[in-house]
Amino acid sequence: MKKILTSIVIFLYFYGNAQTTNVIYKASTATFPNPERGFYKFTSASSSGSYQGLSQSTLTNFRLNNNITLIYREFKLDAFVNSPISSSYLANMQSDFDVLRKSGLKAFIRFTYSDNETVAQRDASKATILSHISQLKQLLQANSDVISLMQAGFIGTWGEWYYTSQAEFGGGGYNGSSLTASNISNRREVVDAMLSALPTGRMVQVRTPAIKRDLYSSTAIADSQGYNQTNVARVGHFNDCFLASSTDYGTYANSSVEYPYLAQDTKFTPMGGETCALNSPRSDCASAISEMAKFHWSFLNSDYNSSVLSGFTNGGCYAEIQQKLGYRFALTNATFPQAIKLGSTLPITLKIVNQGFAAPFNERKAYIVLKNLTTNQVYPVLMNADPRLWIGTNELTITENLTLPSNLTTGNYKLYLSIPDLSTTLASKPEYAIQFANQNIWDSTTGYNDLNFTLNVTSSLGTADNHKLNMSIYPVPTNNELTIELENLKDYNVSVFNSLGQKVTVASTSEANKMTINTGSLSTGLYFVSLEKGSFKDTRKIIVKH
Repeated sequence: MKKILTSIVIFLYFYGNAQTTNVIYKASTATFPNPERGFYKFTSASSSGSYQGLSQSTLTNFRLNNNITLIYREFKLDAFVNSPISSSYLANMQSDFDVLRKSGLKAFIRFTYSDNETVAQRDASKATILSHISQLKQLLQANSDVISLMQAGFIGTWGEWYYTSQAEFGGGGYNGSSLTASNISNRREVVDAMLSALPTGRMVQVRTPAIKRDLYSSTAIADSQGYNQTNVARVGHFNDCFLASSTDYGTYANSSVEYPYLAQDTKFTPMGGETCALNSPRSDCASAISEMAKFHWSFLNSDYNSSVLSGFTNGGCYAEIQQKLGYRFALTNATFPQAIKLGSTLPITLKIVNQGFAAPFNERKAYIVLKNLTTNQVYPVLMNADPRLWIGTNELTITENLTLPSNLTTGNYKLYLSIPDLSTTLASKPEYAIQFANQNIWDSTTGYNDLNFTLNVTSSLGTADNHKLNMSIYPVPTNNELTIELENLKDYNVSVFNSLGQKVTVASTSEANKMTINTGSLSTGLYFVSLEKGSFKDTRKIIVKH
């Protein structure tokens, strides 16, 4: 037999409920750029003259000085109304997307053939349109990271699906008649082709609620259908005559039906557009704020209509609209454990308000990022929460138990909240990450939101049930002696800890696969016996009772 004498070390162990810290955050009133939302700039590229390519310096200036992260990019295919799109035009489009990527902006795009409702040929045939979409597919797929969405252009003047010159599309803008079943089928074929040309994570907007209701369903997307990547769930809405009349110049055919439809449908699809005519009092602040909130507006033209926009400024709501278009997340408070053990889960509770009209409409993942204060190594931990569902004016409570990375080491870690772009090409770029509307939390170099908390990660005693050894420990409670029986026990280091995590000195004897520990010198109370071999640990709770 041999004597084993253990030494004393300090080991922190949290028994029962871990101590927690509640962090309070202060909201910010600042205006700042956030991706895929806000006021946008109009740009256009003709095919009948010289191509007007995007300027990186101009776009960067939009973001840095005007808080603009989104542009409308019209691709005018007037030169190709009866022919394929030229390779040079496609190459120029690719250059535009490259410039967007370098500038930190995105675009929503539309393809048009005409901006004149009186010319004889205002759009291309269905066959030509489908051929053009097929040509564009590779380009759209390759650059979807900087394409926020695609508007259902192609048909009619301005690509707004009314003043078509094609009998196969028909309707009031063609000959004053109602759409036939064949017209509806042909129109849907075009939208389906656009959806097929885009990655499933990108959506298409149509000009009026009636278009989507005719093509797909008169019923709005149910909460259970949102973001399920079916075609009906990928069709959103744009209104390019917002507030211009009681029907927004024909946007609405029956507002009593279409208003509640649109209010529900835009919870899960993008909504945006522009104003087109002064129409006080409907085009004044009260109506604008009310309808943008009701229909979850994400973006609005910053230049048109200038009279309406001036009315927003004079009415005192321009700044509010600028901040509330799309999403505007703010943390109110959060709860974290003061310390956790390696191999355990990290319980967190975040309370968030969305001060904006909408939520992000493109998928994003949220992460809690742990940054080691000694090594500066970062460990992103994926959350289950979906930021696209953070919608509404009520405070949201997000509670999760996060699995710690297997390569995490002990130490002190700063915690951050990160919502980067989903695309691998943009995920590391801070200008594409979501900034929260709080004071002193944004890190512009990383795109992280500082949660203003430091977490202590300690060693694990390995008490998880799935790491239990097949051993016997008796008697429990014990008085003077505790016996451990385990095959190959000699291969393990055996230690005893008190309830404070301090390693205590005890005498023991061992033979073959059996060890006897003298507990007579220990005070009555709770203790832990730990068996360790390499990186493996198994810890058992015992009671000493004299």
